[in-house]
Amino acid sequence: MLETPNDSVEPDLGPPAAGTEPEAIGPVAAMGRLFTGAADRWRRSRSLRLSLALWSGLGLALTLGAGASAGALGGRLGLGLLAGAVWWVATTACLFAGISLLRRYPDQSPVDRFGVPNGITAIRAYLSLPVVLYAALPPLGLARVLFLAIAAPIAALDSADGFIARRAGPLTVLGRALDPIMDTAFFSLCAVACLIVGFIPLWLAVLVLARYGLPGVGFLVLYPWLRRPPAMVATSFGKFNTMASAVTIGVSSLLVLAGGPAWQTDIALGAVLAVTALGHFVTLWRRTFPSSRSVPAPSVDPRA
Repeated sequence: MLETPNDSVEPDLGPPAAGTEPEAIGPVAAMGRLFTGAADRWRRSRSLRLSLALWSGLGLALTLGAGASAGALGGRLGLGLLAGAVWWVATTACLFAGISLLRRYPDQSPVDRFGVPNGITAIRAYLSLPVVLYAALPPLGLARVLFLAIAAPIAALDSADGFIARRAGPLTVLGRALDPIMDTAFFSLCAVACLIVGFIPLWLAVLVLARYGLPGVGFLVLYPWLRRPPAMVATSFGKFNTMASAVTIGVSSLLVLAGGPAWQTDIALGAVLAVTALGHFVTLWRRTFPSSRSVPAPSVDPRA
């Protein structure tokens, strides 16, 4: 049964109402609200419990299967299984907390299932660490082939979840929040994997990691000075940079395998990544710390 707004306590993590000051709440308290609200909805909704069990169960099979196969190919089965299990627990915890954000966008009505779009995003998250395991544990030649074989389909799923959400639904607040988070996890781990197998140089891997890591680090460092909660939305520069990251990793990997001029291509693509990342950071800064010029002037009563 679909929950009504009175069926559970929803954490209010949206923007404050006009004319009100946002409540002072830190990152730890915000996460506590997410888990508290998620636990309440999970207890009340059988559909949510079944939906979480479905996607987390599929994630368990994928992460443990990938960890076991990567470990067996590299002669380190125990390490592969352990890494897969730890990643599954961490990803499932995030998915559980996301229950608090299972609300339709933009009307905010509760949703009693994750749905296919959010499920696809979760699968991308579960398979992000196996990308590194396939690059790090098997022998180099096999690791390169396995990395491309698993990373390419995961990258293709990046556009599938949004397409399905827009066409078939449900379009949720959780989906809008999860997509950039999953991009961060996937491309950061892809950069590490590419560095391990020699597909990209160290400076290019650092550039990719900085693009996805600096916003999160900056949020934690600057949180005491934030006047309002930052919006979990993408930017035009960020979307273009994500596309450029995928192209950079794919083209550089194929050029290395083919013995082509990878370093010249790395410089050209790296320049695109740097410019779009800078535009992304500037846009995030302006959204988080709007200038006084963006504040509308107070209205004047004509009767005064």
